[in-house]
Amino acid sequence: MQKDNMRGYEAEELLPLVAKLTRKYTSGESSSVPYETARMLMEAVLYCIREGEEGERLSLMPEGGGTAPASSLYWQGYERVIEKTKKAREMYDLLIKDFEDYGCRNYYNTVIKGLPQFFLRYDARFCPQDHLLTLDYPSMERDDGLCGIDKIYQYISGLCIEKRFLGIFERSAVAGLLQRTMTDYELIYFDNICYQVLLLSLGCMIAEEPVARLKVSGEGLNAVREFFDGTDSESAENKISGLIVMLTGRLGDEEMKEYFLKTSHEYAVRIMNAAGVNGLSGVFP
Repeated sequence: MQKDNMRGYEAEELLPLVAKLTRKYTSGESSSVPYETARMLMEAVLYCIREGEEGERLSLMPEGGGTAPASSLYWQGYERVIEKTKKAREMYDLLIKDFEDYGCRNYYNTVIKGLPQFFLRYDARFCPQDHLLTLDYPSMERDDGLCGIDKIYQYISGLCIEKRFLGIFERSAVAGLLQRTMTDYELIYFDNICYQVLLLSLGCMIAEEPVARLKVSGEGLNAVREFFDGTDSESAENKISGLIVMLTGRLGDEEMKEYFLKTSHEYAVRIMNAAGVNGLSGVFP
């Protein structure tokens, strides 16, 4: 028999799991479902097996190495899906406590209106691979192809980190920055708020101006330009990484440091391109 291309399991191991899931899906009334439903249920089995494999890597591997039976991985993975969903809900409850949207409608609609629909409609048993939402408000986390509860868990986790950082600043400072970035930002701002706030924070650090104000003066822009003058992209990225480590070190937040360091390369490219055309005021409005 040909092995499944994703997991390397024989069809004899997967089909009984799909058949059992099918019986549950039809409440025992039928073992036959439309092709689209059968495909959905097969993907559900594979999703949970992948979760189970991740659990194996995080705990103990089978004695003597090798691969655990597909059925064992499926049930272990299903339990992990349930647990991740529970933890995601707990994180969400923390996210919306004293939630501030800074007047940004897209941020509000995604977090306050959209995410609750996920927890109401998510089907961990029959369709765990579907995260249901488009997540119109982007987090700073790079899209790495995750789906289902993995994507929602990562998304909410990222927003919680961003909320901790944004909470350092006065609402007026953040809203003022967004207003300078885009007129009528409340209605049409679809970028990540924290991305711009962090960037301005780094600019203030370089210019040795108050970070809390989220403003870089004309003299400050000259200091930023001098800071990066003569550096290549790699050196610029290293400098930005150092600033992020310094900033998050002041806050004592290791998780935030690792999260924000992922932006170093993108920030470096943006700043170097702007500096080359004397347009840093567009980067630090």
